[in-house]
Amino acid sequence: FPRIATVEAIASTRRFIHWELTFADVFSLRGGFDLVLGNPPWLKVEWNEAGILGETKPLFAIRKFSATELNRERAKAFDEFPRLQGEWTAELEEAGAIQNFLNGVQNYPLLQGMKANLYKCFMPLGWMLAGQQGVTGYLHPEGPYEDPEGGALREVVYARLRAHFQFQNEFKLFEIGNRNKFGINIFGAPQAQPGFDLVSNLYSPLTIDACYLHDGSGMTGGLKTDEGEWNTVGHSDRIVQVSDDQLKVFAQLYDETGTPPRQARLPALHAKSLSSVLAKVASYHKRMVDLSDQYFPSYMFDENMSQQKGILGRRKPIDDGFAQFPSSWVLS
Repeated sequence: FPRIATVEAIASTRRFIHWELTFADVFSLRGGFDLVLGNPPWLKVEWNEAGILGETKPLFAIRKFSATELNRERAKAFDEFPRLQGEWTAELEEAGAIQNFLNGVQNYPLLQGMKANLYKCFMPLGWMLAGQQGVTGYLHPEGPYEDPEGGALREVVYARLRAHFQFQNEFKLFEIGNRNKFGINIFGAPQAQPGFDLVSNLYSPLTIDACYLHDGSGMTGGLKTDEGEWNTVGHSDRIVQVSDDQLKVFAQLYDETGTPPRQARLPALHAKSLSSVLAKVASYHKRMVDLSDQYFPSYMFDENMSQQKGILGRRKPIDDGFAQFPSSWVLS
């Protein structure tokens, strides 16, 4: 059986772990772990040919070759560096195999239609490890709550979610740029009715405790203080309790008509008092889609491309005043 030798060689290199076998005592006696904590890899599994070739010939990593140029230069590099083709083939094989595994419906059925990212794959794994009674705490980007194709995953997430603390990275807690968002997510056993706490627009973890300890007095405060600093002061009104009622409103406002409430995308709701505002907006009888004979939705403007072409530009209202006509107004 020559294939067994290949399988054993790959297994030795990759160090696969079969959780149910390695921790058979935990699963058989307790049904899973009591606590699962993690900051899973925020990593898209992509084939980066330029990166592989650039390790031998840096020009590939520096220049942006067209497909034709890349084919020509790759062939030259293979001739110039005899070992490069074997290394390139091994990397291509590995990237393709991992992508096929992560995109396999039999492996991660909840992630179908979404772009594969390793942290998303760790979500169902963590729930499996925690069984029916354990608690899972993960720190990861906001993709599962924002992806239009993530409805099936969100339906399971909302059933398990107990708290979602959404951060903006203005304090550079992670080296991902200051405009990127991430969240702390606390999961438990599935509930028949979703119910979780949402605290959005956080900059420091200290604000979470401050919100739960606050007595409810005074104003909530915005994203910044009166002095122009990022607001880290806690307030009890920042804790938004999300249930089926709120999810129904979110689905009406942010998703396609007919989206089930438990598959709704999750907005960054800054304060509990804003929930009633959203409910009023969602209950209004007329929407843009009702004006289909006058209004034609399309791809409209790509922000980056339109700025490059000079179609759109950024300016402060104080410089030129507000738009005087609807034709000059861009709704983002």
